[in-house]
Amino acid sequence: MTATQRYLHIANGSATTDLIAAAGIPGTLSIWADPLYEGPVPAGLTDAELVDVRGRYLGGDDPDSDTVNDLRRWRAVIADHDSYEELILWFEHDLFDQLNLIQVLTWIVEHLSVPKRVSLVLVGSFPGRPEFHGLGELTPGELASLLDTRQPISEAQYTLAQTSWSAFRASTPHALDDLRHNDTSALPYLSAAILRFLQEYPWTRDGLSRTERRLLELAQGRDVKLSVAFPRMHDGEKAYYVTDLSVAGLAATLSSTSPPLLHLKRPATSENALHGTVTATEVGSAVLAGTRDRVLTCGVDRWLGGVHLQSDGNLWRWDDSRQLITRA
Repeated sequence: MTATQRYLHIANGSATTDLIAAAGIPGTLSIWADPLYEGPVPAGLTDAELVDVRGRYLGGDDPDSDTVNDLRRWRAVIADHDSYEELILWFEHDLFDQLNLIQVLTWIVEHLSVPKRVSLVLVGSFPGRPEFHGLGELTPGELASLLDTRQPISEAQYTLAQTSWSAFRASTPHALDDLRHNDTSALPYLSAAILRFLQEYPWTRDGLSRTERRLLELAQGRDVKLSVAFPRMHDGEKAYYVTDLSVAGLAATLSSTSPPLLHLKRPATSENALHGTVTATEVGSAVLAGTRDRVLTCGVDRWLGGVHLQSDGNLWRWDDSRQLITRA
């Protein structure tokens, strides 16, 4: 890097930007880190309108939430093209990152008014770390070694990102399901991430998503602390690493269905999202055993990208035996 060259680093979260800083890599730091696999991401909206939708979902009823401004700030940093010469994206293989990557690449094409050099550090493994999950677990020195692996974003990557982002936001899952059967080699981890996302649809065998089933399995027949269940949620996962807040939210959802699938006991005064225990209810155990269906028993009202799943409306399911989405 020349003395005058200026970098803007956009990473998948503050854990990675902290490592970039600790590694002494020069440049401005920002993130692009929306949990897009949760909540509405509907088509037919401008980017500003989508920011408002995502902000309301992520901020909830908290009047002090500044989520919308965070989302806008991520965009403003990139839009300030005079402040940098090269934009470097730092992302990894999992679902969270792949969705953010196709969104930010699409946003760059549609909103960055001045052409810039845009490079990508994209990893799915790291030497000496057989259980590699993400950039945030590396040392500053290990992370620094990845800088020289960056590659300029190609036209094929931009095109695939735009196609994928449109499919993800569509009101039916067919385009997304079809996409993974096409050539996605320009973004080599995208197909596996899409497959894992589709497994969050209710399954044909029991109406549970893969993540719901895993939490019920861990809570079957005993009280289990959420703090103990959280790391076990990642057993067998290759592309989806649920966050602590997501696990806490899932426990709250499954305990508030009618009838409830989980018993949730949580101290009223605790601010720790994982402070509490869960136990599968009798109904939860029956659903887990396949003798009852989660959707037929409890109903569903959930967004998956641009698809709004509703018990009395549009409802699709994942058929794991045939590895495809089917209309219920």
